[in-house]
Amino acid sequence: MDEKQDKIFSRLSKPAFYIALLGAGKLVAEAFGCPIITDDQVNAIANGLACLVTVIGVAMGYEE
Repeated sequence: MDEKQDKIFSRLSKPAFYIALLGAGKLVAEAFGCPIITDDQVNAIANGLACLVTVIGVAMGYEE
């Protein structure tokens, strides 16, 4: 049972990693004077991804 929970956790933790990379890329771009993406856009992407991960996580929980 723990192996299945670890697998689900690893699937759901990857989106957080991608959001962190997006934020880090934004900071690096701004450090070099290239404002590619705004804070509002980063927040919108993070909120949308969190919503999707939540819905998928709930759906996977009821899949058994």
